[in-house]
Amino acid sequence: MLSSLTAGFGLGLSLIVAIGAQNLFVLRQGVRREHVLAVVAVCAVSDAVLIALGISGIGAIVTAVP
Repeated sequence: MLSSLTAGFGLGLSLIVAIGAQNLFVLRQGVRREHVLAVVAVCAVSDAVLIALGISGIGAIVTAVP
């Protein structure tokens, strides 16, 4: 129980802490104060769409496999 909790926490932390290209772009635009609201809105919407597509794809696979 504790090892799975630790593994899950570690995985979640590694995904949040890692600075990817998108996060770096958002931070750079924020520091420059250029189009901050537009950049954040586009990134948030695109992330939400990709997450929804990923979840629905996994849901379709799980229901298709007995």
